[in-house]
Amino acid sequence: MGGTAIFSNHNLMVSEDISRPLPGVPVEFDAVYNGRISHTMRHYLAFDIERLVHITFSIGELPRAGDRAFIRRLQAQSPLHRIANPIINGLTGWLAPQEVNRVYNQAAVGLCLSAAEGAMCSSMEYLMTGLPVVTTPSLGGRDVFFDPDYCIIAEPDPAAIRRAVETLRDRAIPREEIRNRTLAKVRAQRQDLTVFLSDLLKRLGSSQPPLSQWPFPGTRTLRRWATARQHAHEIMASRVAQNSS
Repeated sequence: MGGTAIFSNHNLMVSEDISRPLPGVPVEFDAVYNGRISHTMRHYLAFDIERLVHITFSIGELPRAGDRAFIRRLQAQSPLHRIANPIINGLTGWLAPQEVNRVYNQAAVGLCLSAAEGAMCSSMEYLMTGLPVVTTPSLGGRDVFFDPDYCIIAEPDPAAIRRAVETLRDRAIPREEIRNRTLAKVRAQRQDLTVFLSDLLKRLGSSQPPLSQWPFPGTRTLRRWATARQHAHEIMASRVAQNSS
């Protein structure tokens, strides 16, 4: 259509300052799975793993009774499986990003088990923390920053997932190596986006100098939830303000 398009994966917005290796944290679990309460997340694929920790939460895809049944099913799998979130009235409570990162550091491998799921922020959080990743084949873009040296694509079968986890666990790849190789990919794509945004500001008539560095430091993600109507209203208000200035 004559416009300019670039590829930019939203996992560039995941903060390496929050998701990072923590020295002195003992590894207690073979794997961690950060996935919301949803049948699309396919938690059952992890049930053969010997020592497993879940980070999970509800965004209302199931009724409350369904959420509670889902949590009970996770709790019933094995005494060596644990839910990291606090359980309040049968429902999982919130974990702050720093607490999530500590749980990651207690695991050897990060899991990505959905068949289709956008870019999956937790996949980047795993890599920033230095965790190797076991993933199923997927649509949505989470594989953009994966590397075959420390990411295994396994068939969506509990036994295959367990074998892949054990393989990566036993490789014991240094966490700083995974983190640094991931950051090299991220910084290159962030630079491309920074140049694009500088160009865009110039085309829109901005008098500010080109961006000299990544303009979104310290954010976990730039996603902000609002209705389509609210987003449209803010865009229109911004255009009116620009035209009147």
